[in-house]
Amino acid sequence: MNSSKKLFVFDWNGTILSDTIPSWKASNICLNFYGAESISLLDFRKTFNFPVLKFYEDNGVSAEKVLERKDEGNQVFQSSYERLADKTRTRTGARELLEHLNENGYDCMILSNYITTKIEEHLDRLKLHHYFKDINAHDCDGTTILQSTTKVLRLREYMKYKGYKAENTSIIGDSMEEPEIARELGIKSYGITDGGITRKRLKDADPDVIVHKLTDVIEHLE
Repeated sequence: MNSSKKLFVFDWNGTILSDTIPSWKASNICLNFYGAESISLLDFRKTFNFPVLKFYEDNGVSAEKVLERKDEGNQVFQSSYERLADKTRTRTGARELLEHLNENGYDCMILSNYITTKIEEHLDRLKLHHYFKDINAHDCDGTTILQSTTKVLRLREYMKYKGYKAENTSIIGDSMEEPEIARELGIKSYGITDGGITRKRLKDADPDVIVHKLTDVIEHLE
């Protein structure tokens, strides 16, 4: 097994796919479904969170109400999001970074809280599928991320099974999750601005490197 092989891990929503606006709009539709008021894009970025239950609580919906109607609420969000994100493009520099990584010996994978089949549909539409060795996401309806996420466990097992060492692995995302995952696993983290959270929250999450567009990553690769 080649212990020096390199892995670059991408979050999907807000990192590769430029879908913050559709996510915000779909979240407002879902908040309205639960009887709460719509929020501004700034407030969305200030309160967006995983697990998602905290996001609803911070915006006036009790955990009990969300869990009581979670299947209906999930359907409202997913159907709204899919309609709004139907023609969403990638973030600036996505293809260029992926090409650079592939050409320089990196294996690329997607680690996501979203649904595998939906990611694959977007990858095919955007003609990006061939850049990725694997997609590690969910095969359920999306309700699992209300109370917990499993990204750390999934990536740890993936790295162990595939033989990637921590010192040869990097992760990029637009939220607090990726720096937390990186610290847990001893890997390098990149945070990309202007996704699902404010720049202040991203800075406070303390990724190893903050970038404003995906191609900025290239100058930091070892």
